[in-house]
Amino acid sequence: MLQMRKTKNQSYALRLWYKPGSSMRGLIEKRQGHSVAVVIAALFGASQSLPVILRTEVSLPVVVVAGLIGGVAGLFFFSWLVRNFSRWFGGQAELYGVRTAIGLSLFPWTFFFSFFSYLIFSTQVRADVMGLFPLFFAVFIYGFVILLLSLAAVLRLTPLKAFACLAVAILVSIFPLTLVARLMAGFVAA
Repeated sequence: MLQMRKTKNQSYALRLWYKPGSSMRGLIEKRQGHSVAVVIAALFGASQSLPVILRTEVSLPVVVVAGLIGGVAGLFFFSWLVRNFSRWFGGQAELYGVRTAIGLSLFPWTFFFSFFSYLIFSTQVRADVMGLFPLFFAVFIYGFVILLLSLAAVLRLTPLKAFACLAVAILVSIFPLTLVARLMAGFVAA
């Protein structure tokens, strides 16, 4: 009984790290977490755009704003793809739930990629930072597991079917997103 109370009193942000499926089902039932998921997706987009600063002479605010917008747009587009392709595998979910699952599941990647970028930008010796690669690879795999289990819970699919759905959505989205990224890079560099 005491253990049950502790679990219920913990925030979903903490439980998502070790119980992603049940946490996500609880959030979707309560219709919570969507706005936080959108913010995390925006931060993920901004953190992914930071390496562009090293290669170009574009101002920081332009790159960060483009990353924020790209993160939110990517969340909405990718969740739409995942929800639609999940129907092939018998998935049933609202876009709201899929966006929440994807956005909140991006938190480990956003946190650790930002930390990794900070280390690279602030450290003179990049070889020391590259020595942490096994840790960041493990976090990447762990983040993918969280994403997979969260999507499986929201879509009401097995993890294998959720993986297949995710793979199809990624393959379909590669070409349009690559085109958009190249167009934005050409626009920003001009």
